[in-house]
Amino acid sequence: GKQWYQRRVRGVLAEISTISKLTAPKIKVVCLQILNHIEEEELKYEVFMKLIDDRTFTQSDVKGLVAALTLILRSALRADVESTSLDSELQQLGFPKEHSGILTTTYTEHSTKAREALRRSSLRYPAPNIEWSVDYIASSTCHGKIDEPFINLKINNTPCTLTLNKLDVLIAELKTASKCIKNIKL
Repeated sequence: GKQWYQRRVRGVLAEISTISKLTAPKIKVVCLQILNHIEEEELKYEVFMKLIDDRTFTQSDVKGLVAALTLILRSALRADVESTSLDSELQQLGFPKEHSGILTTTYTEHSTKAREALRRSSLRYPAPNIEWSVDYIASSTCHGKIDEPFINLKINNTPCTLTLNKLDVLIAELKTASKCIKNIKL
């Protein structure tokens, strides 16, 4: 937890001097590329090499500055940081004023779309494999008259049998969980 975070912050701080060497238009283009592909697990660094197109930057430099800018932008999106706060924080970290301004403006202009992309890409699970059947038992030699349906569910090969009342409770709980998930704000 805390050590991982501290390593990430140190990584961002180490890349500020590299980021500062980029021209203002290139900062904007790089940030736009990151924001347009924010939901992807791994960004394609060769695209950034072409965008930056500057022999003074090694592949390692490009990977470092893209990783730092991605961390900054993702963190700001997830925390719903206001543009004035982001600009101020970047300058306190050592970003040149012009660079922090361009990054902040790009973030502000594209944050809604990028935040939606992050929301869509988070918590993606494959659809469960569900099989079901209903058994209606009118009576049993052991229990006498039962007269109740039993719902047999098999979710991802895990079987369970529910009474009608238990099924109603399960459906209500799933609806509540669904509403809670939809209300989560990144």
